[in-house]
This record gives sequence, C-alpha cells and structure tokens, in this order.
Amino acid sequence: MKFLKMVIIFITCCTFLSGCWDKVEIDRRIFISTIGVDSGKDIASKDIKAIKPGDPFQQSDMQRINVIYSFPDITQLGPEKGGTASDKNISVQAYSMEDAYTKANSKSSRSVHLGHTQLLMLSDDLMKYSNVVKEIIDYIQRQPELNREMTVVVAEGKTEDYIKYKPDTEKNIETYLSGLMENVGKSASILPINLNEFLQNLSVNGNAILPRVKLEKDKNELRLDGVALIKDYKLIGQLNPAETVDLELLRGKLVGGQRSIFVGGHPVDVEFSGMQRKIKVGTSGGKLAFYIDINLEGDLREFDVDKDVFSISKLDTLQEYFNESLASECEQVAKILQQRYEMDPIGLREAVEKYNPSIWQKVKGNWEKEFKDAVIRVDVATKIRRIGVTR
Repeated sequence: MKFLKMVIIFITCCTFLSGCWDKVEIDRRIFISTIGVDSGKDIASKDIKAIKPGDPFQQSDMQRINVIYSFPDITQLGPEKGGTASDKNISVQAYSMEDAYTKANSKSSRSVHLGHTQLLMLSDDLMKYSNVVKEIIDYIQRQPELNREMTVVVAEGKTEDYIKYKPDTEKNIETYLSGLMENVGKSASILPINLNEFLQNLSVNGNAILPRVKLEKDKNELRLDGVALIKDYKLIGQLNPAETVDLELLRGKLVGGQRSIFVGGHPVDVEFSGMQRKIKVGTSGGKLAFYIDINLEGDLREFDVDKDVFSISKLDTLQEYFNESLASECEQVAKILQQRYEMDPIGLREAVEKYNPSIWQKVKGNWEKEFKDAVIRVDVATKIRRIGVTR
C-alpha cells in the first residue's frame, strides 16, 4: 500500500513538473509549404573526395546544393481576407540538406518548421548526381516531422523559377500543382506520387518514377510533362504524357483518362472509367514470358454525327480497334522500359517473386538479364458501356 502511494505521488509530480521543453509559439514559426533543391556550383567538385575524415572542413565554402524554402505570407491571412496567401521564400547555398536548414534558420527571425510541407521539387540537373541524391534521400528519411504525404516532382531547369512562378488561377505553386494532381481522373497523363510512395520505391532497388514538370517561360505556362525515370538514384530518362498513360495501364493504376483512334478519317474518343489488370508468368522459347491482360471500360465521347453506333456489331468493331491500338502502344512502352532503360516500374519482378516462387528461384540470381530478354505480351479487352445522349 505504501509502495502504491509512492507511485501515485511520483506520477503526480511528473504530471505537474513536466512540460514541452522545445515549445515555440505559433507566431514565432514560419511554416514551409514547398522545398526546392537545385544543384550547386560545387556539386561535381573533385576536391570533396580529397578531404580526409580528420581534415578541417570549411563548411561555408562548399556549395553543393541550392535549397529554396517557400512559405505563405501570413500577413495576407485573416477573417476578412482570402483563404490562401502568396508565398515568400528563403534561398540558401549549402553542402547538405541539414546545413541548408541551419542556414535558413539563421536567415529568418522565426523558427523554420517543415511539418506542413506540401511539395518537394528536385531539379533534373540535381538528379544526375546519384551520390548527392542518396544524401538528400537519407536526410528526408531521418526527419520525423516531414509530411510523408507531400507531393514529389522533378522539375526541368531550376526549381527556384517554379517556386517564384505565379499561376493565373492560384497564389502559389503548391496549390496549383496539387489542383493538377487532383484532376488525375480527367487526365491520366498526370501521375501523382507522394513522398511515402517515392521512398518505398527507392528502398527496393533505388528505382522510382516521378511526375515531371516543365516551365515554358516564353508562354509563362507551367505544365506536367509525363514522368521522370530514376534508376540507381539517378535520372536516366523520361516518358512523354501519352506514354505515361500506357505505363499506368501496364501498372494497373489507371483511374481515368481519354484515348482516341481514327476511323474513316474521324477521331473516336473514349473516356475510360475503370480497369482491371492481371499478369501471368511463364516461359517462351526458353525465355521468361509475361502476359499482361488489361480489361477496360468507358464511355464513347465523340465520333461522327453521321455514324450509327447503336448496333452491337459496330460497337464490337470500335472496341476491337481500341484493343489493337492500346495493346500495341503498351507493348512499345514496355519495350522502351525493358530495352532502353532496363528498369521495371510495371511490377513484373513482384509478379514473379510473390506469385511464382518456383520461377523466381531460377531467375533471381540473374534477374536484370532475364528481365531484359523476357517476352512481354499485352492483351487489351475494351468495353464501351455507354454512348452518351443522341438524337
């Protein structure tokens, strides 16, 4: 009983004496919404390799990366003002991400807080240096406060130009890009990837895909431009928007989008609203073989007013045209990934390793060559469920 009283007293003391040791008032913080990372002037310097562990290191002189932190101007927020604010930013040159964070704090009268970051932008030039990318990924993985749901993109050119870009319909870049990502159901060429998914993909073998953004300064226009292909933490190529749609079909993750064929000189537009994908694994001519079955359904959106599509035979004919066209496109994209880039964002390795263990035991020791030489066949079955309102 005496022991129990002592425990209760001890717990009570802890309750009253403990507190938030790192408390920072909300008005003493700046909440970062976007982080952009560019390559610095010393990113390719050979001098850094010559630095020994015990040598003095002049931190301030090494500019391997340029980091720009963007945050909303809270003076524009209030009961009688808009719900969003335009951004301000802090730009620093640093030798690492932690060094950049320290320098950003030294340039601000308020504490820099990363817990509300919505967008991470990596420049395409930065992504050419796998050793630096690995360091950045390691930093991100170690930060518990970073928002794992933030969007990650690769930018053509300097990310600073994108962060300073002012879209017509929004006040800042992260709101504009998030709006584009939300329209993924209307345009399957937009492939949203959040930080958590990006890190998971990299953790398997250093490979990943990220949406790519492009800024056309002469038109003052920012647009999503397909996907960037990352292998061994290095940017190796890209797929254009049309190829990105085919990749989504191959991955079984298409949630919407419109595709077209031409019949008799007239475009036939179908908007797809659902799909199923199955991968069968086997052998063909002594090689590993993948048979990808894709089932699609959608609505006919446009054809020719003089064309009658009410008969089942004519709809079947249109569906066969789509089957042939999409299967051919998907096989071409699969071949590009397989032969040119030697990477597998489709999930073929997973199909073998998880669902065909007997085959995996035979090929796992030489997977890259087996994958490059494999036979990939795609079969598409399209169902046009609705033809819209007609006269």
